[in-house]
Amino acid sequence: MKDYTNKSPNFASTIQIPETTDPAHADNLNVPTKQLLQNTLVNHSLIVYNSDAENKIYKGRNLATVFAEEIKNYDDEWAWIRARIKAGNYTGIYIGDYIPVTMNNETVNMQVAGIDCYYKTTDQQLGHHIDFISKDCFSETVKWNLENNNNGNAESPYPYMASNLYKYLTETLYGYLPDKVKKQIAHKRMLLEQRYSASGVLTDSTTWGWQDMGPLWVPTEYEVFGSVVWGTHGWSAGQAMQYPIFANSFFNRIKGAGPGGGRTVWWLASAGGGSSIYAVYVGILGNSDRNNVNNSLYVPVCFRITA
Repeated sequence: MKDYTNKSPNFASTIQIPETTDPAHADNLNVPTKQLLQNTLVNHSLIVYNSDAENKIYKGRNLATVFAEEIKNYDDEWAWIRARIKAGNYTGIYIGDYIPVTMNNETVNMQVAGIDCYYKTTDQQLGHHIDFISKDCFSETVKWNLENNNNGNAESPYPYMASNLYKYLTETLYGYLPDKVKKQIAHKRMLLEQRYSASGVLTDSTTWGWQDMGPLWVPTEYEVFGSVVWGTHGWSAGQAMQYPIFANSFFNRIKGAGPGGGRTVWWLASAGGGSSIYAVYVGILGNSDRNNVNNSLYVPVCFRITA
């Protein structure tokens, strides 16, 4: 007799049982026992997750460790998670679980922020996907805009797309990602606010439109708080939903200044309403606030993987 365990259990709705014609070999007799154990382990993990999630104390698990045996069948952990997404198979993957990624000699824990949150939405119908947002911010700071102005411009009427923040995320931070991650992530499309007039600076957004936010992005105010607090009501929400990782708790809204760092402030993609110089950010207490766009704040690493 020997101990049997399975670090990557899969639930099955059927169990194979020996028939009278099967050889009475341990390999045959152990099949149903092994599957019953796997079902028990999956059910136990669900009980633990639901209990911790209900109490808002679930801290997540390293998926690269939990599913190490399954990942061995793929080039790497990111190829594995994309294969899972393509199959629409999220068994054993929960909000708050994470996969570590090393960027510029810095290890960032990429948490599952939402699973299929925008499934079948956007102007280009979106398939299965997971949106990842780092537990803490990256250790560099960035200005939302170099000039103290939160408007779009003649090239792009979208404040976020015309911002220095967008440029930093797509041209600098993206360059820190390892190639194995770059191979798997997709651009995020979003219904973004527009705020531009050739006749002068605007203090509120006036309409919206679909835009490609690039391979790296930051969430909008609504995606963090589930409401518009400092943005332009209506136009800055768009077709947004609150990510589950931020719902009903400050636990993941409060982020560190670098992995494991002290709590800090971090930028969002929303321009401040009633002002031409503010952008919305998450405060040190996890609250929604606004700040001058030419101040330097932190940002989390955010990306999407699709089928």
